[in-house]
Amino acid sequence: MMMQMARFFGLLVFAALLSASHAQFLAARLRDAGSVSFKINNADYAVNIDLGQGCVQSFSSGTTGAQNAFVINFDPGTLNFTTTLNQIVNSIQSTQTVRFVASVSGNRITWTAQNISQPVCTIITIGGTGYPFRIDSIYGTIAVDLEEIQCTSDPLGLLNRVVTIQLNNVTAISEVGFTGFVTDAVCTPLIPACARAFNIQLASYGGARLEGDVDCNGCVDDADLLAVLFAFGGSGGAEDLNGDGTVDDADLLTVLFAFGSGC
Repeated sequence: MMMQMARFFGLLVFAALLSASHAQFLAARLRDAGSVSFKINNADYAVNIDLGQGCVQSFSSGTTGAQNAFVINFDPGTLNFTTTLNQIVNSIQSTQTVRFVASVSGNRITWTAQNISQPVCTIITIGGTGYPFRIDSIYGTIAVDLEEIQCTSDPLGLLNRVVTIQLNNVTAISEVGFTGFVTDAVCTPLIPACARAFNIQLASYGGARLEGDVDCNGCVDDADLLAVLFAFGGSGGAEDLNGDGTVDDADLLTVLFAFGSGC
C-alpha cells in the first residue's frame, strides 16, 4: 500500500503540470464525442406563393408536428454536419443533402445551412395532399445553447452511450426554409413559392463520459483519483477505466492525464 501511495503522489505532481491543458469547453466535448441525437418536436410553417406582389400570398400554414429522430454525425474534428431535406422536414420527399456549418461563441453553437448546388424537384405533403415543388435555394439557421447534464442514457434512444450535454434550441433565431416554384407533374415551374419552418422546438443530446471521470459528474477531480486509488488492485467496476479487468496503473494514469477536464 505504501508503494502504491508513493507512486500515486508522484504521478499527481506530474498531472498537476498538465491539468490546465486538459480543460474542455462544452462545445469541444460535443465535437469530440462525434455525434448527437436530434429531433424536431414541432415547428410552425408557412408556405407562400408569388402572384405578382412578392412571395406574400399564403398558400398554406400550420404546424409540422413531431419529426422523426435521427443521429447527426459531425465531420471529423468539427461540428459541421450533412443531413437531408427529408430528415429535417419529413413531409419533403427528397434525399437532397444539405450541409450545415457551425460557428461557436461560448456555449452557443449556430449552424448555418449551405445552399444546394442545383434545383431539386420533389413532392411536399401539405394537409395530407402531395404538391409538386421545385426547390431552387435553401437557407437556414439552427442555434442551440449547450447545457451540461448528469450522465444518462440518450433520452431519444439513438446513441449507444451515455450523454452529458443537452442542446437547447434558441427559438428566436432558428428557422429553415426554401425558395422555388409550385410545378406541374413533370416539374415545369408554374408559380414562384417560398416556405419556412420557424419557432422550432427540438430535443437533442450529445457529449460522452469524460475520459477519467469515474463518477461521471462531468469533472475529473480528486474524487475520481481517490476512487481509483481505493479500488487499486481490484477487478472490474467503474474504476476499471480501460476495461481490462484490473484497476491498475493504466487506470490511474488515465485519471491523472485527464485531471481537471470539465471542472
